Amino acid sequence: MQPDPRTLHQLQAARRLRVMQREKADRLHERSREALRQAQERFDLEQADYHEILERLGQHARAGARFDPAQHEQRLLAQQAAHARIEARRRDLVEAQTVQQQALAELLKCKVNQDVADKACQRIAEALRQVREHRESIDVFDSQQARRAAHGL
Repeated sequence: MQPDPRTLHQLQAARRLRVMQREKADRLHERSREALRQAQERFDLEQADYHEILERLGQHARAGARFDPAQHEQRLLAQQAAHARIEARRRDLVEAQTVQQQALAELLKCKVNQDVADKACQRIAEALRQVREHRESIDVFDSQQARRAAHGL
């Protein structure tokens, strides 16, 4: 099968599409990395708050302070609420990690697709260049043969 300029044109269009898809995947990956960073920061803050609450409760317990039941209940509720918040942040963090991993996988797939399209374009362009060179050499040979025949050689 001879390479065709239309094939090259179609491959170049496919290549441009792959470039756009890769750029879109790259932007999505960057957004997901930023979301992951923010989720990690929120999780770290919640975790620090939770540890601070636990530390305060531990200090009171080590000091031998006695709480009235209502005060003790409030502290336990605060601890429980802090634990619920940290679990919510952990779920957010896991979700952000999942989204980031999916975005990275999509980006890698798009990069591979772009590389394949680039290589296909290069091969077709090289094949077309070789066909053009062969045609030119045939044309040169034919014109030389025609001149020799005209001179009786």
